[in-house]
Amino acid sequence: MAVRWLPRIWKTARQATPHEVEALESAWGVKLPEDYKRIAMVHQGMAPEPCVVDTDSGNIVMSELLTISEVEEFRAYSMSDTYKLIQPQLPVGVYPFASTAHGDFLCFDYRTSPSAPRVAFYFTELAGEEAIRPVADGFSELLAKLHD
Repeated sequence: MAVRWLPRIWKTARQATPHEVEALESAWGVKLPEDYKRIAMVHQGMAPEPCVVDTDSGNIVMSELLTISEVEEFRAYSMSDTYKLIQPQLPVGVYPFASTAHGDFLCFDYRTSPSAPRVAFYFTELAGEEAIRPVADGFSELLAKLHD
């Protein structure tokens, strides 16, 4: 099923610039997956439809892609600010890219591969390794798993 991207944070799409992507990658010391960048640069802050993904721990509803761009009035949705907020509870090498309907996050997990991160669910009620659940082997696989 094809994923449609619907306005969520902003009324219309706002594209991220290559400079913004490079700045985030530099700050985190990672290379974001190309399949993710192709989508997020155009659809940052937007909600996927369909939006449900099944995991071993139950269903997750993906609310929106966090923004690469840092717009002052929407900083609560930025990847950078979200990471700063939750970083003390995250294992090293795990970075948020999307929020869920219950205030948790989907993250890139670089701990097993510096170039091909897996997608993990971060449950904010827990900390460290206990808070991380596997979701998909990569971003494209996550999108392929989305359903109504």
